[in-house]
Amino acid sequence: MIFPYQQILEPKLWSDINSKLLAPNKPISSTILPPRKILNKTLKAPNSLSSNIITEENALRISSWIDKRESRLTKYTKNNPYEFKLLVRRSRDGFNVKTIYEICDKISSIVIVLKVKDTGEVLGGYNPCVLDKNKDEWIHSQDSFAFSLKTKNSILSRVKNFDHAIANFPKQSKLFFSNVLCLVGNLKTEKNCCSLQNEFSYEKPVRSEKFTDSILSDKSGFNVEEYEVFKIQKK
Repeated sequence: MIFPYQQILEPKLWSDINSKLLAPNKPISSTILPPRKILNKTLKAPNSLSSNIITEENALRISSWIDKRESRLTKYTKNNPYEFKLLVRRSRDGFNVKTIYEICDKISSIVIVLKVKDTGEVLGGYNPCVLDKNKDEWIHSQDSFAFSLKTKNSILSRVKNFDHAIANFPKQSKLFFSNVLCLVGNLKTEKNCCSLQNEFSYEKPVRSEKFTDSILSDKSGFNVEEYEVFKIQKK
């Protein structure tokens, strides 16, 4: 049925459509535009999460930790109040910790997430303070934390020793959330990343006991399959 469209079509085009239906081979005089180009790419909604590691649900959980609402996560808004802006991705920007310092220099409120090679664990940390690529120093923070994201029973480890919350050591190619999460050198080829048992600086380890130790060892060291760094800001 084409009659409902009569009011929105030009009279000449309406006449041509009717003629075409009655006589398909009869030429028409109306100008027929070519088909519009089909867009094959999938469009993402504004502020949607761009990550190869974490999901929107993971981002919501991290946001609740930033706002210290972990005990009320079920009541936390489903609309994340924070935007996760991707700054660094290992597979795109490089493997070395120095890359994080170069790209994130003078930037605060960042979340680092990483996937451990072979185990698939997703670990990370939140640093509310500014990174500085030009000097080695310990950063004071009362709000930083490290974490392990799991389908069930994710681990949150908040800072306890505020004066030694973040090890900002660009000259040594090291970035530590004290000893609870240590990123060192080339994250792909050097098995120097670790999560140690140290309850002095943070509340708890973020890996299971079989992967942690009180000192760096072959058992505790790991490679990183992928990592991402996000700038966290209010929408």
